[in-house]
Parts: sequence; C-alpha cells; structure tokens
Amino acid sequence: MNHHCVGKILLGLFAMLPVLAVGGCDSSTSPSPGYSGGASGGTPETGGAPAAAGHTAASSPGTGGANPATGGAPGIAGDTGAAGAAAGAGSEGGIGPGGAIDSGGVTTTTEGGATESGGKSAGGTSAGGTSAGGKTGSAGATGSSGGAKSSGGVTTSGGATTAGGVTGSGGTGGKGGTAAAGSSGSAGTTGTGGTKSGGAMSNSGTMSNGGTTSNGGTTSNGGTTSNGGTTTANTGTAPSGTPVGVHGQLKVVGNKIVDKNGNPVTLHGMSMYDWSQQGRQFYNASAVGHLAKDFDCAILRVPILPQNATSGLSRLEAVLDAAIANGIYAIIDWHGGGASQQTTAATFFGNMSAKYGSNPNIMYEPWNEPTVAWATVKTYHEAVIAAIRANDPDNIIFLGTPQWDQKPDTAAADPVTTSTNLAYVVHFYANSHPLAGFQKAITTTLNAGLAIFVTEYGGCSANGSGTFNATELQKWWTFLDANDIGCTNWAVETNGETSSIFVTNASANGPWTTADLTNPDGTTIISYIQSKYAATLTSP
Repeated sequence: MNHHCVGKILLGLFAMLPVLAVGGCDSSTSPSPGYSGGASGGTPETGGAPAAAGHTAASSPGTGGANPATGGAPGIAGDTGAAGAAAGAGSEGGIGPGGAIDSGGVTTTTEGGATESGGKSAGGTSAGGTSAGGKTGSAGATGSSGGAKSSGGVTTSGGATTAGGVTGSGGTGGKGGTAAAGSSGSAGTTGTGGTKSGGAMSNSGTMSNGGTTSNGGTTSNGGTTSNGGTTTANTGTAPSGTPVGVHGQLKVVGNKIVDKNGNPVTLHGMSMYDWSQQGRQFYNASAVGHLAKDFDCAILRVPILPQNATSGLSRLEAVLDAAIANGIYAIIDWHGGGASQQTTAATFFGNMSAKYGSNPNIMYEPWNEPTVAWATVKTYHEAVIAAIRANDPDNIIFLGTPQWDQKPDTAAADPVTTSTNLAYVVHFYANSHPLAGFQKAITTTLNAGLAIFVTEYGGCSANGSGTFNATELQKWWTFLDANDIGCTNWAVETNGETSSIFVTNASANGPWTTADLTNPDGTTIISYIQSKYAATLTSP
C-alpha cells in the first residue's frame, strides 16, 4: 500500500466505466493505502483533507484548502529526492506536496533524518526492527558442535538440522532455530498441559514467542557461507508440515502458480507495513512466528521503502529470516519504483537475490503500483529481472502493472519475455473497487496465459479508511479462489485505519487474541486466511 488519494474512492462509483477501472487521482484510478503516491509524470497529488496514515491527500493541486500549499509537505526520498521536496515532486513512486500528511497531519522523519511522506511516526525507528531471534545473541546460541553462528553469520563446525527444526547435537533449530509448529529441542514431544519444547503452546492453541528461540538463539539467514565469504541463505530442508515444506519450489506454468509437483498453489497471507513505526514494530521474528503459526499465514509480503533500503535492511532481513525459519513464503516488496529508481532497485534486488535466492521461500516484487505507461514499466522490470536472475534463476518475480496495479491486461498485450516464472500484480480495495469493474481485465490476462497474484488488497476504501465492505470483498475472494489466485492483505499495523488488522495497543511481538484484532477488518481477514490454511497444506 502506499498513500493515496480520495479520488480512488470515486472509482467505486464509476467502476464500470472503461476509463475508470479503479477510482483514482488521475483520470483513471488512485493508489490504495499502500500505494506509492502521485501519478508518475503527472501533477503531484496535493490539496484536500490530510490523508489518513500517510495516504496521499485527495483532490487536485491547489484545491481543498484544508491541505498545505505546494511545497508544504515533504516528498519521498528516492523518487523525489531528499526530505522536503518542493512542489512538483510527485514523480513515479513519490508523494508530492500535500501527500505527506499522516492521520494527525504531522510529518516526521525516518532513520538518518530523511523525511518520509505519509503517516510516519516520530523518529521512524522500528523498536522491533531487528528481532531478538533474528541475530545470534549470547544466550540460546549453541556451541561449536551445535551450529552456533558467529557474529558474521558464519557457521562453525556441525549444526546440521533435521527436517522440522529438530536440533543436532545441542544445536539451534532448523533454518535459524525456529522449530516447525512450535516444536524444537525435544523434536516436538508434548509435555504436560500441551506445551511443546521450544515453542510453548497453551491449551487454547496460541503459540508463545512464535515458536522461535529467544535471546538470540535463532541464527540470521541460516548462517551458511559461500566460497566467496558472502553470507547466503540456508538451503536446508524446510520444516515439515509447513507451506514450504509441503510445496517447496514454486514456479509459473501457464496462468497458474504451481508447486514442486506441478499442482496449483493458492497462497493466503498478510502484507507488512514499512510506512511508520506502527507497522515496523512487527518486523521481528516473534511476530512473524505468530503470524505463521497462530494466524496461519502461508505467505508474507514485506515492503521496504526505497529511502529505507539501507537503514531498514536489518528489519527486512529479520522478517525474511523468520519466514524461512517458519517454512512460509515471503515477497520482497520494493515499495516504490520508477525510471529514476531503476539502477538503485536493480542493485538492491541483485544483493537480495545473492543472499536469499537459494531459498524457495523468497519471491520478489520490484515495483509497487506503477502509474505510468506499460512500456516504461516493462523496461524497468526487464532491468531488475536481469539483476535478480544473475543470482536466482527460478524464484517467482511479481511484476507491477499500470494504474496502481489495476491494468494487468495492458501487460498481457505485451508481456515480458526475458525470463520465466513471472506473474503479474493486481491490487484492489473492495469498497472502492467493485469486482465487476476489474474482472474483465483479470480474465483477459489469464486467458492470455499469464499468472496473476494479488499482493495487496483490503475490504475498505482505497485510502485505507471508510466502510469495510464485506459483501464486495467476498465476491473478490470467491473469484480469486476459483481462479487459483493468491493474495496478501494490507496490513499488519496499528495506525487506526480501517485497513489495520490490529488495534492500537496490540503487542508488537504477539501472541495475540481476538481482542487484539480490529473488527470487522482484522477478525474477518484473519478468519478467511485461517479457513484456507488446511487446503494450503494439502498437496494433491
């Protein structure tokens, strides 16, 4: 999600008009709560009432006197440059003047002082950015015969783990120490009261500590070292009974995403949230463990804002490492894009694919919500794909499509052909984007033999607020499931928007109860994800 404009809501009123496939700030549609912002090549989104939680303000420049004048709000560094971009800084992925107002109308700064736009919390530093289990700590780390990782992530002698996260001779659990289904040290032996060693499970089935080893016992990224000394991902067996343990390496065949056995796989899960501390606090191993084991997320989308590509890397990797340890899939989401970011994005994904490309868990999303012509988007994709494929020949890459990921049919008319295992992205917010306005474009894309994945959606309006439209959302879910299209919901955060799945005082680490979920958004979304998990673990 990026921060958008109220114009996107108008799409709900005019969804059936070809020119308004999804309501927007331009003549078409606008971005959703997690969208990159102003339309590329167009006028920056300004004016209107301050956008909630960092979404771009509604209305065109100069109107809606409740917003600051041009230049009043900083743009997003990375597309628009450093903090405090002046008027006109609404290029691809960037939020122009007026767009950088959070729900309280106050702009803040991120790590290093670079001003972000939209809903940034004070200080911008994620308290939980690096999980307790994400790096090897003093306590919980095993000795030389048990696979302890040094501070640089290099494995010492031993440390081999068996499937399911059972430790070797006194070692850490499989893939960084997280045991499958919460069991570790004692290979899942159930103790009194239903508590499993290494991942306490109460009688109500709530996992404590997400099943991960506390005090740094979980190794970062598996700690395997390549011949060149670069730390790469652990390629050992995924914990048994997990989505990756069941399905393994995914690939694209025709218009389907299929597993290692060639069977269609429909993954359901959540998108994280990098716009503010209200979302970044969940970028930790314990939270990921609970999302995987308690909420049955088979996949997590993990956004990183371009301006946080360095300062936020450790928290991104904490989530990726925990996803691998818990046997679930993860999408690295470059939550920006645009021609001006092409070189930076290619370098970033080159580095990420070198480190994580050997894991079947990891997938890539190089451009969130393009707002420019497909020809420009395609050129960008081809450059980033080349950087990824230099290290990772087969993990799936999700390609953003024009009009805030709402026009996959334009890509279907001229698809990327430089690589295989590519799928195209669709985003929707049910209260603004009725299925009837988008079904044709999606069906056209599927009929062209291209796969689709919904990396971001919500039951609310496109700005992250508004009514939670359960009826329209169910129409979308029914259609997606019928076509084997997976989806990740926006978002794991506590900023008070309709799209937030957690209430404002929910724990950053878990475990959580129903009382920690927003209603109806959080309860409805998590119930749906959980209802699909059993089928996800079934390999026909």
